[in-house]
Amino acid sequence: MIPRVDVGEEIYELHARLCKSFSNPIRLKVLDLLRSGEKSVQELLTATGASQPNLSLHLKSLWANGVLARRQDGTMAYYRVADPEVFEAIDILRGILSKKPAREGRLARRRIRS
Repeated sequence: MIPRVDVGEEIYELHARLCKSFSNPIRLKVLDLLRSGEKSVQELLTATGASQPNLSLHLKSLWANGVLARRQDGTMAYYRVADPEVFEAIDILRGILSKKPAREGRLARRRIRS
């Protein structure tokens, strides 16, 4: 069990912004792609199938919220996850979500029997 930490209002705001980073399928796909390490914008474009303007907005959002770090090499930009604990957070949420279909199936069966 993770100990509860007393937090101030600023932490609630930062927490909400961080969680917002996980609220879009393209951003989640980018994060999954970065599990194996740094990628160029071009690699991310190819792998996500997103348009360049759309991907740029998502990368900017992830970077602005401190989720990604950016490196420039000439005209090429490269992104990596700033803190690998981001993957732990994503994995915890996916673990919770993986239980949801089973719970919903049990609820649906109960409704049918009622």
